[in-house]
Amino acid sequence: MKNKWITKNRLKNLTLIFVGSLLYAISVNAFTVPNELTEGGLTGFSLILFYIFSIPPSYTIFIVNIVILAIGYKFLDKRTLYYTLIANGIISVLLLVVKEWAFIPETMLLAPIGSGLFMGAGIGLIMLGHGTTAGSDIIAKLLQKYAGLAIPTALLLIDILIVVPSGFIIGAENVFLTLINLYIQSKMIDFVLEGLNPKKSFFIISEKYAEVAEAIEQQLGRGITILDGKGYFTKEKKEILYIIISRREVLRVKRIVEMIDPNAFMTISQVQEVTGEGFTYLSEEVQAQRITEAQKEWDY
Repeated sequence: MKNKWITKNRLKNLTLIFVGSLLYAISVNAFTVPNELTEGGLTGFSLILFYIFSIPPSYTIFIVNIVILAIGYKFLDKRTLYYTLIANGIISVLLLVVKEWAFIPETMLLAPIGSGLFMGAGIGLIMLGHGTTAGSDIIAKLLQKYAGLAIPTALLLIDILIVVPSGFIIGAENVFLTLINLYIQSKMIDFVLEGLNPKKSFFIISEKYAEVAEAIEQQLGRGITILDGKGYFTKEKKEILYIIISRREVLRVKRIVEMIDPNAFMTISQVQEVTGEGFTYLSEEVQAQRITEAQKEWDY
């Protein structure tokens, strides 16, 4: 009989969480602790306790995160809470498993680079698995939901507030190295969550909007939306072109617009995620399958 609890999505999420947790543990034990660096958020708090009182980070990270989850569980949906509890447990165990791993480079700058790459990749994979590492990740999700901040930016801000005061314990030089670590982390999380080819959105206002739209469609094969607008000062009606493209296509669009209408007004923005036809089109059969699996998964 087929096990209804085990689905492809759930196995995928658990795999992402396990690999992410392993990278997280390697970052802490192999790069951060041996080189007397710290981290942001509650992990950084746990490391400060370790440097002062020699309390193993695996214990403090687990206990503090459980407390945070107990306080903030209502801000997480049932699925995220479920996977976060799993991630927290796996991280605590793996921190004990790889506690003897250490990498102390001759070039000190390699330590924060390695720590940032591993930690950023780990957190990103855990988030892709619909979990968090609790602590500052929960706060980051709240900031994303209520303040509109991107998760990497929110994490970076929280981490800085934790790291800067730690200079009294690990020294100013190691604080600067830790800030490098955190910056690399934020970029690595961004890379894992958005991939190699993040999207850009264009708003284009031009008197020759029809020619611009036709040229973009013919040369790039991208669909374009025409929005109705009105100038506040002139009260004139304007047609606004809206298009989402890959980063590699930005220069081509700019050149097309500038060639047809040098006076056109353009804004270019970073797009966090794009779903739907033309970007992540799924057949009706696959859509139905994913909806069914997602509904089952939300029960856990």
